[in-house]
Amino acid sequence: MGEPILEFQRVSFRAGKTPILLDVDWRVNYGEHWAILGPNGAGKSTLLRLALGNLWPNAGGRILRCGHDRMDLRRLREQIGIVNDRLVADVPADEKVWDTVVSGRWAQIGLKHFVGFETGPEDYDRATKYLRQLGWEHLREKRFGQLSQGERQIVMVARARMVQPLMLVLDEPCAGMDPGVRERFLGALHPILEDRETPALILVTHHMEEILPGITHTLVMKQGRALAQGPTDTVLTPEVISQLYDVRVDRIEQAHGRYWPIWGAWSGNGSRTFNEAS
Repeated sequence: MGEPILEFQRVSFRAGKTPILLDVDWRVNYGEHWAILGPNGAGKSTLLRLALGNLWPNAGGRILRCGHDRMDLRRLREQIGIVNDRLVADVPADEKVWDTVVSGRWAQIGLKHFVGFETGPEDYDRATKYLRQLGWEHLREKRFGQLSQGERQIVMVARARMVQPLMLVLDEPCAGMDPGVRERFLGALHPILEDRETPALILVTHHMEEILPGITHTLVMKQGRALAQGPTDTVLTPEVISQLYDVRVDRIEQAHGRYWPIWGAWSGNGSRTFNEAS
């Protein structure tokens, strides 16, 4: 347990001649929960694909997983629970929710019963447990297609836990949600972030206000580089966020353990007003 789950050592990646990631150092230890924060084009998706073994650092560097730079990628992917919009779109609309959750044990999309892939009462007990921990046990008999966007993402989080993973990856889970749906979804994540049995978790987001109190560390990405990283409360500063988005942040408010940027004022002609004295 002494080795990091994931370690990037000066990792770079190019798409053709275009640099996408540049000399990224990053490590995720057991018991840590990370946010990856950055705008579109920052390199967040490429970083994830490299972490999952879908890409290799073709422009230099090394990636270690549990201390090893070579491992069975099929086995690796079985140990990582992933939540993203692509998976949600492929779930059969008429499937019952707890079948969807149980399907995660076999990394299936749509639960199928084959020899060697048999499900039992213990699988449904675990599915119910994970839904209950998220506060949405009552969904289990519903059809997946009947759920709201936020409910679907909650179900997919429960599904991701069925493999009892080393790491959970939530890839922009709040994208497209209105504020009410987003807050209900984020509220459901609180219990698992506080649970010591929860594996290391990575939350990818554009918005710092989605970084929950249980997210212990944050990696800030800009133009393929790690702009800042470390304990969340030391990273989310007005200076870092202003530099990240090229928009002035007057201050950052904290409420209930979350961070809310107060952006600088706009002038009437649409250009940014910067009052260096404030």
